[in-house]
Amino acid sequence: MTNRVQDIIVATVLLLLGAIWTWLVIDTIRPGFGDGDIGARAFPMVFGILLMVFSGVLLASKLPRSDRDENLFVGDMEIPKSSRLDWLPALLVLGQICLYGFLLEKIGFVLATPIVVLLAMVVSLRERSAVKLLGMSLGLTVGSWLLFEKVLGIYLANGTWLNLG
Repeated sequence: MTNRVQDIIVATVLLLLGAIWTWLVIDTIRPGFGDGDIGARAFPMVFGILLMVFSGVLLASKLPRSDRDENLFVGDMEIPKSSRLDWLPALLVLGQICLYGFLLEKIGFVLATPIVVLLAMVVSLRERSAVKLLGMSLGLTVGSWLLFEKVLGIYLANGTWLNLG
């Protein structure tokens, strides 16, 4: 399977996920109060729309055209075509997202975020520096908590098992 075919598959799946996401946001989250539409569903709605736009751009750029040669050449060298789709990175990210959703509900934002960031850096990025691991996991957690909870006044998830929020 060529890289172009892989990109078409990924773009199509992301386009469908963006459409389903946006539909679920519209269906489940109420609009903002008063005359404006800014409210609890503004960020998830923008996220779904951006996902659809970017995946549509990727899909449009990878669809075959009659004026484009099917083989990709860089200088005099032809780029070798991959014979299989590498699913491991995609499954790792999907697993981390599912784990984050589960942990977010059970132990809350304050504990789930550093755990998942630490896990993602160790497993996906193969980072081993203790300073980077602690700095990123704690910095991202504290920075996000300060921004959303304190500055913007948006309540973050509290856990059902533990509640540190």
